[in-house]
Amino acid sequence: MKFPLLSGRQVVKALERLGFVETHRKGSHVKMKHADGRTIVFPFHDEIDRFTLKGALRDADIDSEDFLRNVR
Repeated sequence: MKFPLLSGRQVVKALERLGFVETHRKGSHVKMKHADGRTIVFPFHDEIDRFTLKGALRDADIDSEDFLRNVR
């Protein structure tokens, strides 16, 4: 399945729906943390590269299907 092009704002909102909370933002990168200890760091740009986003989701052990269901 091909990931859609998403903005940093869309990614933050989708992760918040999955229970993540923004803990840090410096420059163009955002760090979010889940209550169970998982952490994700990704660039906050107008368009996030699909490969970069998929890698960040994989590193944070977030299912791609669950994530895409929460994107609006």
